[in-house]
Order: sequence, then C-alpha cells, then structure tokens
Amino acid sequence: MEEFLRAIQNISSRIAETLPPAEIYTLVVRWVLPVLATVIAVRCFVMLLSNRKYQRVWGYLGVAGNNRIPLTHWENSIGRSKISDIVINLPFISRSHAVLSYSDDDGEWTISDLGSKGGVAVNGERVSSSQKLAEGDRISLAGAELTMLPSEGIVEPDISARFSSGKTFVLILVFQILAVIQLFLSADNPLLLTALPSYLLFFAVEIVFYLGFFLGSKRYLEWILLACFLCGLDLFLVGSAAPYAINKQLISIIIGMLVFTGIQMVIRNLSWARKLRYILAAGALALIAVNLVFGETINGAKNWIELGGFSFQPMEFVKIAFVLAGADTLDRLLTTKNLTAFIGFSGVCVGALVLMRDLGTAVIFFGAFLVVAFMRSGDIRTIALICTGAVLCAMAVISFRPYIASRFEAWGHVWEFEDSTGYQQTRTMIAAASGGLLGVGGGNGYLVNVPAADTDLVFGMICEEWGLIIAIISVLIIIFTAVFAVSMMDGARSSYYAIAACGASAIFLIQASLNVFGSLDILPLTGVTLPFISNGGSSMVVAWALLAFLKSADERRRPVPLHELQDSQGEPDELDKQYELDSKESIGRSRDIDGGFDEEAFFKENGWTL
Repeated sequence: MEEFLRAIQNISSRIAETLPPAEIYTLVVRWVLPVLATVIAVRCFVMLLSNRKYQRVWGYLGVAGNNRIPLTHWENSIGRSKISDIVINLPFISRSHAVLSYSDDDGEWTISDLGSKGGVAVNGERVSSSQKLAEGDRISLAGAELTMLPSEGIVEPDISARFSSGKTFVLILVFQILAVIQLFLSADNPLLLTALPSYLLFFAVEIVFYLGFFLGSKRYLEWILLACFLCGLDLFLVGSAAPYAINKQLISIIIGMLVFTGIQMVIRNLSWARKLRYILAAGALALIAVNLVFGETINGAKNWIELGGFSFQPMEFVKIAFVLAGADTLDRLLTTKNLTAFIGFSGVCVGALVLMRDLGTAVIFFGAFLVVAFMRSGDIRTIALICTGAVLCAMAVISFRPYIASRFEAWGHVWEFEDSTGYQQTRTMIAAASGGLLGVGGGNGYLVNVPAADTDLVFGMICEEWGLIIAIISVLIIIFTAVFAVSMMDGARSSYYAIAACGASAIFLIQASLNVFGSLDILPLTGVTLPFISNGGSSMVVAWALLAFLKSADERRRPVPLHELQDSQGEPDELDKQYELDSKESIGRSRDIDGGFDEEAFFKENGWTL
C-alpha cells in the first residue's frame, strides 16, 4: 500500500513539474463538468416526467348508483366518439354531443350543445346553445341523465418526491462556478477579466430568481433549473467568443426572467390570456410592417432594427404572439371550428419572412403552424393540402431568389467549398471533432475566430470547448421540451395550455434542428440561433417567454416529502379518507385507462342499454 501511495505521489509530482496549475485544473474539471451536467439533466428529466397522470379534479358528473365521473379538465367533450373526454357509447348520443367548460373567473360550469340530434336539456329545459350550471342541476343528453356536482376542494398532494430541486440547483451552481474558474484560467483575452462582476451578478440573479419561485410557488421548478443551466452555458460561450457582449447578454437574461414571470401571471387567467392574444397580435403586425419598411439587412436577411444604439430582431418577438394566436379553449374550438384568422396571421408572418429573405425563421413559423393547426382542427387532409402548397411556394422562392438558392449550392458537400461557401460548416465540424467527448476547456477553442461562432455555429463551439457530452445534453434539454409537451397534453387543465405548450416546443425543436444540423451540413445553414445558448438578446428574451407556455401547461404540485405533509396537515380525517375511497371507486368503475367509460360496467350500474 505504501509503495502504491508513493507511486501516486511521484506521478503527481511529475505532472505538477511539467504542467502549470491552470492546465492541471483544466485536466480535472474536463472530467467533472460532464458528470455534473449529466446528473443535473437526469434529475430534472425524472422529476418532470414523474406523475404524468396526476390530474386535479375540478368537479364531478353524478350518474345513477351514486357514481361520479371526475372532471379533470376545464373543457370536457362529451359524446359517442372514442376521442371524447367523456365517452357515452349509446346510439342516441351524437359523436360530438356537448362540451362542458369551467370558468376560472367565477368558478362556474357551462354546457354547450354541439349541434347534437338528441339535444341537451338542463333541469328539463332545452339548451339552445349554452347554459350556465349550478350545483345539483340535472343534465339530460338525449335522455341520458347526469347531475352536476362540485369538487370537494381537496387536491391529493404529490408525495412521490425523487429528487430535491434545491440540491439540483446547488449542483448547477457548482457546475457554473467550476466553469467560470476554468474560463478565467484558460482565456488570454484581457476583456474577459473585466467580466468577473457580470458572472457574479448572474449567480446572484439566478439565486434570487430560484428562491422567489421556490417560496412563492408550489409547482415544479425543474424548467427554471434547466433554463438557468443553459443560460450559464450561454454566458460562458459569450465570454470566450465575445466578452465585450457579456453585459448585454446578462441584461437579456434578466429581462427574459421578468418576461417569463409576467407571462406566467397573465395566462393563469384565460380571460386575460385572450385579451393579451389580441394585443400581441396587433403589436406583431405592427412590428412586421416596421421591419419591412425600416429593417436593416445583416448577413443577407433584412430582419434587424436599430433603436437607440440597440439592435434587435422583431420577428423573434412575433413568435410569442404567434403561439398565443394559435392557442384556444376547447369550447370555442368545438363550437366555431374557425381557423381562418390564424391561417391569415400565419400567412402574413411567413410571407413577410420570405420578403426579408429569412428562410430559417420562415421554416420555424411554418412548422409551428402545422403543429398548432393540427391540434386545433385534427384534419390531416387540410394539413396535407397546406404542406403541398407550401412546398410548391418554397420551390418557386428558391427559383426566383438567387440569394436563397445560393445557400443550397454547398449543402451536402461543403468540403468542396471549404474556403468559400462551406467555410463555416467545415471549420465547425473540425472544431467539434477536436473537442472530443470532454472538450479542450472553456476559452481554449479555435472556432471563436470564425464568424457567427457564438450564434449560428454555437453547437460546434460547445463541442470544441466543453465537449460532446455537454453539447448533447444541452440539445437534449431542448428536445425534451417536445417530449414534455406531448406527455402533458392529457393532463393539461385546458386545451389552451396544451396547444400553447406544443406550439412553443415546436418552435424550440425546429429551431434547434436547423441550428445543429445546419452547422454540421446535414441541413442548409439558415442562420438560426440555438434557444437559450446562442448569443443574442432578442433570442434569449423570446426563449424565456416561450418557456412560460410550457410551464403553464403543468398543473402538478411540487413533490412534498411525506413527513412535511403530515407535519403541516396532520393525519387525514375521516372525510379525507372517504373522499379518496369514493374517488378511486368512481374512477375505477366509470373510466377505463384511455379516459373513457368502461361500457359494460357503466351500463350495468346505470341501467342503460343499447
């Protein structure tokens, strides 16, 4: 054992003699940071995917036999169709018979007839279009009797805590502190030394931001943690490639956090969200007009406006209005079936982007439009027709716009143009390969000398300086937004939040795909940023705003350790026990695993026959 320790000491002494302390630190931290990043991502992913089927009960529909159907959404479609939220498979029930909607303003339920043959009656009176409901009202769907019952106001807490968000946040801070030390030890840019106060301010801001949500909200905080992790990585990349822009980027992060908080507060109330949609849509149209008239052309695209010494991209902010314009509640969607306004707004956005020669952003808007349009209509044939028309228009644009066509000339064989049109992609791939799994260390990369290294080519910069592992984890976080949005669709309290979350995740996913695959020559390089990571104030603020739509789709409460729950609430009383028993029995008897009715059990218990 003594000989082994002596050998280790000799090796350490030789390393210390041949390598300066900065290189020793880099050698060690290159192994530590990927492990920390992996642990952080796994902890957050597990928590966000846990208890996906957790749903709050907003009320009940009573049926014969003292059974209750729990209402777990603000809008519940009722009909014979299997895709209805409440399936009543009786011949006199229409496929889409009615919709039962809850208003968060006054806490009242409303039932609307969807043009059913058998009609809807409340307390014996026929409903022409919609009717407010009160506790105990008798609802008749073509003769099938139901009773409106309130929720007991008890929400079963989530006690399946796996990982503490506080510990995950500490791990993020450790990762960021180690990365900052690595950056300052490796970089030889004197401007970076003046950026230390900016990094310290960022740490303070994210601590206050996290604590504010931790103390003021009982909901999941993992999205905030992942966003802070990516923002820290963004500042490290900016510090390496453009240290003079750190303060601007830090201000953008702070503004983004404030926008995130504001949107969360506003869209919590659907009536406020509807009003905000119209205001932002009008503002978006005005921004588009201003951009077309006064926009400046940078890197071939006329998508920049300079105001008071600051430049920004108006079309980035239009993404927020675009998502809000597409989202709507189920009661409005089922009764109006009107996509005309949204199609028109989408056409204006995409058409303006074509005129601005911003092909990448046009693809993002069109992809998000397809997702939102499908969720609103469910009509695959209409979506296919729109796609066909879009492909024909894209071919015409490429044919008549030489600048856009030139972007496709080197696509797929950039090595043949390594010193001309393929210069950026070839250098990005060389840098990404040289970084290996662990990277060469922050501030030690070569790609910073290539234009747009910290924006359009940022994926290659992450690979080179921080390693392929951290680069993949960063992209997986963005991809996970789509996984989360899909997993939360059934549990979202309103279709408004489900559509908004899917629209936001579609923008994230398409934007990340264009950035990563474009820099690696898998797709044409379109000049699109990577959300939360690329250098850019407009992109950062909008990324936080879109994240607010994802966060709003999750109604689940933050995990509470069982001992804390018992200390704060005491032992459950008889009412709680009976409520839990009744709810489980009702759900077990009346609903199958798909959210519809167990037909045989339902018919037998209620005396209904086919």
